[in-house]
Amino acid sequence: MNRVDAKGRALFDQISSSREFAAALMKYFDWFSGVPDSVFKNVLPLLQPQQFAARENHAVGAAFGARIGGKNPCVLMQNSGLGLSLDAILGLFELYRQGLLLVVSNRGELAWEEIQHQDWGRLTLPLLNATNFTVLDFQTHGVSAIAQAADIIATEQCIVVLLVHRGNLDE
Repeated sequence: MNRVDAKGRALFDQISSSREFAAALMKYFDWFSGVPDSVFKNVLPLLQPQQFAARENHAVGAAFGARIGGKNPCVLMQNSGLGLSLDAILGLFELYRQGLLLVVSNRGELAWEEIQHQDWGRLTLPLLNATNFTVLDFQTHGVSAIAQAADIIATEQCIVVLLVHRGNLDE
């Protein structure tokens, strides 16, 4: 971590512009939902078609309907939303062996992030390790992780989590 924001706070390395990230998502996925998050604030307006949701579990439920309807959905959420939506993910996508890309911002990893994110910063990786989900780290794999996720979803019909860290995109 060598980057800092305008307030001098540490950030993870920028891996991609929001425009490049959104273009890669739209190349492989054709339906998007999620709850707005500041990490994705420059990405969300670029994704089409997009269905905003009030809660992450609602986004997952709608994505399941899109998947059954022949779409290739992607849901963007912050890590606290992952906790909220696990029942919907397991009860729909996992139960019926349907593929889904979850793009999850790992909020709370950095010391300066809001207190409500700190617990999730500590819990996200252990929680993901306890699931059967394939996890790709955007910091490690970069934009090519999106194509890799699409391939895994198409061949294995499983849930793939793309973990994005604060600063990996231009916020």
